Amino acid sequence: MLKSNLIISTIVFLSAVITSCGGKNPSQAQSDLPNRDTNFVVAEVNKTQIFFVDIEELAISRTLIGEGETLEFDSVIYNVVLNEAIDQRLLALKALEKKLDQEPEVIRRLAAAREFTLSDVMLEKQIKNKVNDRTIEKLYVEQKYLRGQRDEIQVRHILVEDFKVASKITMKLSEGESFDDLVSEYSKDIYTNESGGILPYFSKDMMDDEFSKLAFSLTIGEVSSPIETKDGWHIVEMLKRRRAPQPKLPEMRESIIDFMTYDEVNSLLSKLRKESTIKLNDLSEKYLERPQDTTEND
Repeated sequence: MLKSNLIISTIVFLSAVITSCGGKNPSQAQSDLPNRDTNFVVAEVNKTQIFFVDIEELAISRTLIGEGETLEFDSVIYNVVLNEAIDQRLLALKALEKKLDQEPEVIRRLAAAREFTLSDVMLEKQIKNKVNDRTIEKLYVEQKYLRGQRDEIQVRHILVEDFKVASKITMKLSEGESFDDLVSEYSKDIYTNESGGILPYFSKDMMDDEFSKLAFSLTIGEVSSPIETKDGWHIVEMLKRRRAPQPKLPEMRESIIDFMTYDEVNSLLSKLRKESTIKLNDLSEKYLERPQDTTEND
């Protein structure tokens, strides 16, 4: 039985070939494929050519290799993907021979695949223009400066669900009982119980507003009165304060790229929506026109 991923990839391949060829014979179809002079031919199928870049892109789409990785000619992956590409080409050419590209459903599916490819290419080009070494370095310098202006603190806390319990703990602390012991006995924060209630360093914008405001108001060694947040009641002790460390560019590069890509895609789509006329049709009447579901008891 034909595997589903081969069916899908065949449809995508047909989109590229048939859309540009309009159902021509194999030799005509090959002549209308995009110019691949910058690459080299790895196989010929019924007078059509398969290029190395086709194999490489197919391997990447199958996640058999990553972007930028080298596909070795003598590898198992290369031979597997080459044979899959040959199978796709055979199926695609057979589809052209049978004029499947002229069937309404195939035309619709090819148009959808073409639109998907075009939208992907548009985003790729936009991101390539906007997310590059220069812009990454610029954002890194900005973020490095901002981080250098921020303080971070480290605190430990005891979290309980009830104000009366929190008040009782505050009293015990004032009488000299160990913070660590009270964390073990009372705190509901399972993530910090083993470390004596100690939280990782954080800046003001990283925590719940009420918790952060209280924590940053404390001096080193000071213990707070109980404060309520959405998680419950906290007793907080200030441990350390420092200027936020400034990571190197390699440490931040991936997260910067992710942020810039997300921001660029959102900005582009927002701009396109503002510049375009978009009308959403009301489907409620169409829904009412559909035959209603019935049961055997109806």
